[in-house]
Amino acid sequence: MRVIKPQLVRRAENGEAEVRARELEQVLEQTGEAVIVKDLNAVVTYWNREAASLYGFSAQEAVGQPLRKLHAADLSDADYARILDRIRSGKSTTANTERRRKNGDVVRVALKTTPLLDAHGKLVGEITVARDVTALHRTEEALRAAQATLEARLAAIREANRNLTREMAARRKADAAMRRNNLALAATVRQLESFHRDGEALSRMAELLQTCTQRDEAYAIVRETAAQLFPESPGSLFIYRESRDVLERAATWGSGPAPDATLAPDECWALRLGNPHFVPRRGTIRCRHAHTAADSYVCMPVQGQGQVLGLLHVALEVSPRSLRPARDAEQRLRALTDRVGPALANLKLRDALRLLALHDSLTGLYNRRYMEDALNRELHRAKRSGKPVSMIMIDIDHFKRFNDTFGHDAGDYVLSAIAKSITRNIRPSDLACRYGGEELAIVLVEAGFECAMERAEKLRIAIRETSLTHRDQTLPAPTASFGVAVYPRHGENLTDFMKAADQALYRAKQEGRDRVCAAAEATPPAS
Repeated sequence: MRVIKPQLVRRAENGEAEVRARELEQVLEQTGEAVIVKDLNAVVTYWNREAASLYGFSAQEAVGQPLRKLHAADLSDADYARILDRIRSGKSTTANTERRRKNGDVVRVALKTTPLLDAHGKLVGEITVARDVTALHRTEEALRAAQATLEARLAAIREANRNLTREMAARRKADAAMRRNNLALAATVRQLESFHRDGEALSRMAELLQTCTQRDEAYAIVRETAAQLFPESPGSLFIYRESRDVLERAATWGSGPAPDATLAPDECWALRLGNPHFVPRRGTIRCRHAHTAADSYVCMPVQGQGQVLGLLHVALEVSPRSLRPARDAEQRLRALTDRVGPALANLKLRDALRLLALHDSLTGLYNRRYMEDALNRELHRAKRSGKPVSMIMIDIDHFKRFNDTFGHDAGDYVLSAIAKSITRNIRPSDLACRYGGEELAIVLVEAGFECAMERAEKLRIAIRETSLTHRDQTLPAPTASFGVAVYPRHGENLTDFMKAADQALYRAKQEGRDRVCAAAEATPPAS
């Protein structure tokens, strides 16, 4: 392998690490929830803006202090010991509890903890995400008290109705009053039952959304819940693409004309204004994306973590006098968007973190750690099935010349271009990764020796034919050296297999580069 000057590599890696660290810090500061990182002794190492707002301690006051001196000061020795045991066990937990703010106030928080691992997978601390649920807790208590009061009142009214029924003949006037009370009571009961059903549906949706791992799952949950909340009102959920130049239809429910698959942000007044847009029958200020057959509708932006993520379009009846839908319908719609937005934002954040964890940021290929884990799994699978697994090691020839002659920007451009060329010329089931520096690797599942050699030759030619133009400057066509090994032919374990591929690559470079060399046959163990 080529040797790159350590100071040049270190400068490039440190610069990229600083940029990624700043980006990650900005993400954590904008999550909308308190994020606290502690070491194994419960000493705070990171304290974001929301944590300072929640507990009253600034980052300067909190960082370097154990939880015992901060919001966990009221805990008993046994409770604090359990916190330390939890941190050191590396287990993820969720809980609702009370904590003491700096000013002495007690705040109720929802906690979610996740173990913090270093680059080698070693447990080094714990990440806590906290959310203030004090108001929600009080509201739930008030609702339970109100429900108990209403149930008591309903029981009393039913008892009164039974008594009135027995005395109907003698109390005609009371009978009329009873009928009026019954009508009012029935309306109240229906309204309470409707609120109860809506609350259950929304709570169930929020619970499911918190456990989603894919966006399609979340869209299906939103579609089912919206159809339950608005059974007579068709609607759609639109989500911004990553480019944010257009929104795509993610979910549709109800009958009626199917909306377009995409819409531009300037086609919707709600997205332009950043506020809900209500359109009554024969309303003149209509969105261009609204179907011409729709009488009245509501467009509601879906927001999460400080930005608009999408749009809910529902064919609700809007009053031409108040220019608003019915109060209960509007409340259901707002409750729906208030829960969908943060859930989709969390999924988006998790997708971004997952992408950073598995892929090389420059080339978009898998990183070395993921490839080694995947290769280990494939070798175990191949051992059971008896099918081969091939590996191609690739080293870009004279890569240092690109950096020295044209600059590191050009070198990065060459790496990215070659990575794209490799991606275009392998199967979807193959795994391509950046193994280190200018060295790449490809794992070909269920591919034998001849197939791997043909694939390597095809990739060699594709790389030679790659046209490179960087900043209006034509770069010389790159070449690469290839080493091919097949499991179990060239090694019966992961170490020997990868070593055989690496030695074949080294031989290709020794013999003049820009060529494909196969690994030497593995020597059978002495009997």
